[in-house]
Amino acid sequence: NITWLQDANYSGQTMTWDEANTWAADLIFQSFDDWRLPYSDSCSGSGCTGSEMGHLYYSDGVTSDSQGPFTDVRPFMYWSSTEYAVNNAQAWRFNFKYGTQGASDKGLTRYAWAVRDGDSMPSMAPEPSTAVLFFSGIATLFGLKKKLIYRIIKKE
Repeated sequence: NITWLQDANYSGQTMTWDEANTWAADLIFQSFDDWRLPYSDSCSGSGCTGSEMGHLYYSDGVTSDSQGPFTDVRPFMYWSSTEYAVNNAQAWRFNFKYGTQGASDKGLTRYAWAVRDGDSMPSMAPEPSTAVLFFSGIATLFGLKKKLIYRIIKKE
């Protein structure tokens, strides 16, 4: 029950773990300001479905070769927000090319993909110009109908 940014490379660059966490925490997108990096579990290697990125890869089939509803999913490693418990100089990361999860030194640069809790569907309210056109059309039709009724009454 999380929302992923559609653009998996929205930051446009790789960054260290600290920079990636700061970028996600400071991100404001579609009026939401509660973005974060995905959580990870302590599974290492392939088949790690307990992490949010592992679930996206293995359960939803999102890879760098099969991006589904997303864009620019890179075939490289993405940071998670979870520190590696064995060595606090490392954090968990996930590779969307091979589906592998492991730990990397926090000073290395990786991609960052922001998520937020909950379902964040954008509102479906029509654009102002669309609403104006719609109501103008209704008013025109109403005016034509009234004019037609007046002509029929006047002839009788």
